[in-house]
This record gives sequence, C-alpha cells and structure tokens, in this order.
Amino acid sequence: MKISDFMTTEVISCSADKKLKEAAQIMIEKGLSVLPVVDSENRLTGILTESDFVGKEVEVPHALASVKMLFGQTHYHGNIEEVYKKAKDQPLEKVMTKNPVTVSPEETLTGLVNLMSSRDLKRVPVVKDKKLVGIVTRKDLIKAFSMVE
Repeated sequence: MKISDFMTTEVISCSADKKLKEAAQIMIEKGLSVLPVVDSENRLTGILTESDFVGKEVEVPHALASVKMLFGQTHYHGNIEEVYKKAKDQPLEKVMTKNPVTVSPEETLTGLVNLMSSRDLKRVPVVKDKKLVGIVTRKDLIKAFSMVE
C-alpha cells in the first residue's frame, strides 16, 4: 500500500510571514496538531506542531526557545507570559521547524511506519516535486490499518 492511498490530501497550511499568534489561532480554530508552512508555490518550507508549544522544557515551550534566543535569553527565570507576549508577533519563519522530515506519496506503508517509529514522529508532510500534497498522521495509519485485507 502506498501513502497516496490513505494520506490526508486536504491540508491547511500557511505562509512563513504569518505571525505565531495567527498560526496558533488557525490551529485552535481548525483543531490541528500540525500546520505546514509553504511558500507562494506551495513548496514546504517548515512546520509548526502543537508540541512546539509544549516541548521538553517545562518552563518554556521549545518552539519558543528560538524566540527566547531572539531576545538574548539562554535560560528563562521569569514569567512565561512575558515570553508568550514577545513571541506572539514573531513571523513563523523565525520559529518554525525548517527542513522537516517528509515522505513521497509513492512511499510504502511499511517504509512510513518504520520512519515514524524510528524518528518518533506523530505526523509527516507528504511532498511531491517539493510541493506539499498531503500529510500523514497517526489517524491516517489507523485508516490504512482498516484498509488492509
């Protein structure tokens, strides 16, 4: 089975010049855990995920760690609300994950599962000719499971 058989093709995305607060609002309104970032020709340039707002650092969301660095902070010893206030107006190009792991729609289910397992990925953008054509999430893997006979 190929990824194109079960991937989600209607992908909501945004441009890198959007502000972090706008991207967060899109994610909230649409119930998204991921927001691919594309250029004017729909080429994938980065990705923003819900875990970017939580991350491994308990005190500061890790996606905002790059925002902290913008303000010359290497450690945060204060009010997280101040970091959020400063981060809200940052363009996505400054905080998104650049060069995310991607797959081709021609990749197999086996290859995808191995990739997601080995890299601990919850979702993977699907790219063809450098353009975003879909996304595969763990829910899509459930869909693939139900399709296998």
